[in-house]
Amino acid sequence: MESVLEGMAEYFSAELSQKVKRGMALTAQKCEFTGSGVPLGYKIVDKKFAVCEETAPIVKRIFEMYLAGNTMAEIIRYLNENGIKTSFGNAYNKSSIRRIIENRRYLGIYKYNDIEIPGGVPQIIDDDTFKDAQTLLEKNKKAPARAKAVEEHYLLTTRLYCGHCKCAMTGVCGTSKTGKTHQYYCCVTQRRHGDCKKKAVQKALIEDLVVNNVLSALTSEYIDGIAHKIADLSAKESNTDTLKRLKRLIKENEEATANLVKAVEAGKAVEVFSAQIEKRQAEKADLEVQLAREKMIRPVLTYEEVKFFFEKFKGGDANDFAYRTALIDTFVNKIYLYDGDDARIEIYCNASDYAINIPIGEPIKSSPIERLARWQGLEPRTLCLEVLCPVFFGVLPYTA
Repeated sequence: MESVLEGMAEYFSAELSQKVKRGMALTAQKCEFTGSGVPLGYKIVDKKFAVCEETAPIVKRIFEMYLAGNTMAEIIRYLNENGIKTSFGNAYNKSSIRRIIENRRYLGIYKYNDIEIPGGVPQIIDDDTFKDAQTLLEKNKKAPARAKAVEEHYLLTTRLYCGHCKCAMTGVCGTSKTGKTHQYYCCVTQRRHGDCKKKAVQKALIEDLVVNNVLSALTSEYIDGIAHKIADLSAKESNTDTLKRLKRLIKENEEATANLVKAVEAGKAVEVFSAQIEKRQAEKADLEVQLAREKMIRPVLTYEEVKFFFEKFKGGDANDFAYRTALIDTFVNKIYLYDGDDARIEIYCNASDYAINIPIGEPIKSSPIERLARWQGLEPRTLCLEVLCPVFFGVLPYTA
């Protein structure tokens, strides 16, 4: 009898499970809320997903900051400092930011298990923005040895790519028999699988080559063109959804405060309305602080300001590490390096419609003079004039 009861219970449990699954699937087919968590930016109205006016701008702001080059740590700091919580009411971390950026529901796609219905929910993020965010997320995920590259100051990390297999070239270092450390950029495919024939290149040589050619490309025409584009983009993006929301809340606050003041002037519950006025004024002060922070994050730049900055920027010291880093970060988008008969470097600059093509010798390598100069810690010209020439003409004795 006990076995019979257990069998019946198991049967009814399995049948109930199937009924629940069928019911949930039917609910999903109607694009209705199935009871799982509601993503940030949405709310449930009549069992359907609807855009939440309060939290949808936060989602857009996260995508904007990520595409603007802010790291996840900077985005997390910004959200937590402003008291913005996740849809579960918790503080943000890397996992919550990544879930938001990868959530296809923001494209307007309703998803439940294997069911996907385009247009099943309101779209918050446009297709191009979402696609660019996924590309950047994948690029940052596939940047091996990124922390090591920052520590060793590999300027071209995440920008230098193999021209043959299109994979990233990352910084590596090795120690010679003399104990001296040598730094190179090496193709990831070649290192991991050996499938690519791309040879490693010396870090100092390739970085100097890129810096010098980018500097030579900073012509007046290029600076003028990029200044126009940045000024137009700054004007277009200055009035973000977050700014609009904060301005709307400040306006609503002012209207509510004005109504309360009228009520006080009419002699209606003076003490109660006075307390409400003080509360509204404190809320307005907090909103104005948030508005000021938002404006600082996205300042409006004019064409004259941008052009003046780049003209001054152009005259920096190419040997200064901070300047070299700023130059690469500001102007360089991607670099492709090729070997073989058509050995060359293709440098794609930001806001430019063409690539800088630099023919190079095959393979990229330093001359004996350059290698000896680097080993001695001297410039090649200094080595020739002050060491090799005197030794050759017998002025100085030769020493190993």
